[in-house]
Amino acid sequence: MKHFLSISTLLISLSGIKLQAQVNDSIIGKIREEYSYERLIKNSITANPASRPGARKYSITTFNVLTENSNTPQQIQQKGKGKNLWGAEAQTLQIIDDKTTVWGDASYTQGKNKRMVWNENADYDLIYPYVAADSVGGDMKFESYRFSGGYSKKINVYTIGIMGSYHATLSYRDIDPRPKNTAADFSLALGANKLMFKKFKIGIYLDAEKYTQKHYLSFVSNQGYPMIYNMSGLGNYNELLSGKLRQAYYEGWSYGGGLQIFEADHRNWYLNIGLKKFNLDKLLTEYSDLNASKIDEQQFTFSAGKFFDSGKIFWGISAEGNSIERKGTENLFLNENSRNYIQIGSAEKYNHKINNITFRGLVQTGNEASKFSFVPFFGWIQEKEKYSSPISRIELSKLIYGADYQWLKTFSSSQALSFLLGVSANKVYQKDRQFNISAKPSINDMLQENYAFQSSDFWRAKLDIHFHFSFPVVKNAFAGGKIMYTNFNNGSNVLFAATIGSIF
Repeated sequence: MKHFLSISTLLISLSGIKLQAQVNDSIIGKIREEYSYERLIKNSITANPASRPGARKYSITTFNVLTENSNTPQQIQQKGKGKNLWGAEAQTLQIIDDKTTVWGDASYTQGKNKRMVWNENADYDLIYPYVAADSVGGDMKFESYRFSGGYSKKINVYTIGIMGSYHATLSYRDIDPRPKNTAADFSLALGANKLMFKKFKIGIYLDAEKYTQKHYLSFVSNQGYPMIYNMSGLGNYNELLSGKLRQAYYEGWSYGGGLQIFEADHRNWYLNIGLKKFNLDKLLTEYSDLNASKIDEQQFTFSAGKFFDSGKIFWGISAEGNSIERKGTENLFLNENSRNYIQIGSAEKYNHKINNITFRGLVQTGNEASKFSFVPFFGWIQEKEKYSSPISRIELSKLIYGADYQWLKTFSSSQALSFLLGVSANKVYQKDRQFNISAKPSINDMLQENYAFQSSDFWRAKLDIHFHFSFPVVKNAFAGGKIMYTNFNNGSNVLFAATIGSIF
């Protein structure tokens, strides 16, 4: 917590670099920009740190404290049945002059994931399917720190940028089974763009990330403990490496980059294309860092948009999507004795492909007192997950559609209300699966429950309200709340969130 407070103080102090400019800036202008759907949709351009300048008109600093409570009985068991957390965030972006922009943020969160089963690790979405698992599980407590910052500079027709981030997480349980996971990732991105014919910019960026996780599992009870499985995907597990293994080390690297082209003045059209490759090794530290398995993932992303301004109405359409393929390779071993394993080969057995694309429309109208935004969207998702031997697979095709409506009302120079209402639906129009019948009934139950969630239709409604006001002591304060309800055929998920803070 001390580290978080120090970084927060630094970020807030940074806002004083151009104090006079901040005084002259319109706080209402900042609020309108903060909630602008136009800015949020175009935000994919800022994957290139050199393209951060121009994304905002105003310098801005925010600090807020937040809390969240969710109950998600409809969820895969590895991610738990809900979450309770609280935290604090500080963010700043400062336009030093017409050539220089700096930004940074810091956050701290603490809470617990409720009733997690079949996963004793952190960062499940990053390291799956190779997790340590058991049928007991329980609430998993966590603490998380994140720091990031960046700098960009315009030099004639070129703009260069750099940004980096550090994220650390501790997750643990204080009743048997007792995992302790310490995870960290550090990322760095470099980018540049060039103004062409004074009309559009062409940019390129490169990024890299290092990820590690140390896992340790212990038991206090002398009455015995559940079987610990070394999972390998879709309910399958490595029998040789399961049992008493309690330590593991995950080490991964990702690297990639992207190209982009966009209209220079208002970014009223843009195209971004990105590629990323991720490799992760799971090492068993109890056995001289034995390499048990490896993940190889490739990801392609794109986003594009075109917008028009008629004076009274601003409107446009955008599209974004990605294609991800994750391959899992298991190393094969001969065990001469209980502490000595010799690698005799390897086999690529796991494969997970996800393709999706989403189209969004945007219509904005209004005046200085009120602004209305309507965002309909439609998307398609195809997912194929397979384990080759023994054969296990899940195939799903889904449609998503819905709309968001936002009303931003200005009452005075320091009072404003943001009201967001959204509805959406998820329709599974094609599904199939084949599971290996395990000798462990609990594993079969887990697979069936997870598949029931993954293949379910649902509809969702959300309400998000933020009110900005001033106190005699705390200027430019805000308070907000969010409710999200998701309805399935056999139950529902509910999320409540609240935040208070200040913007200047």
